[in-house]
Amino acid sequence: MNHSGWVDPRIDCVTVGNVQAYLENRAWRLQSFPGPELLVFEGPKDDDGEPIIQVLPSSERLRDYRMRLENLIGALSVIEDRPAVDILTDMLASTQANGVVQSPDGIHAPR
Repeated sequence: MNHSGWVDPRIDCVTVGNVQAYLENRAWRLQSFPGPELLVFEGPKDDDGEPIIQVLPSSERLRDYRMRLENLIGALSVIEDRPAVDILTDMLASTQANGVVQSPDGIHAPR
């Protein structure tokens, strides 16, 4: 279901694995969280020197997954100074295989 007419419909194809691979490839780190329903990622430092935190539901089936994903891609667009559509394209191409994060730009990082 497309809640926002302006959002690229490919967003419905983004999995939690795509997001995790994309973020980990860009040096974001998965943080511990007391409940299994959320994934908490720590990224680069903000203007005040504090790490940027982004949160995503741990399953595509959770009610707010789509909304949180839209917000995450929007935030990454600002953080990376790139169009959201480019982030979405790269996110869809990011996969995890055999404990290695693979990205469309050919960078491979151990998990």
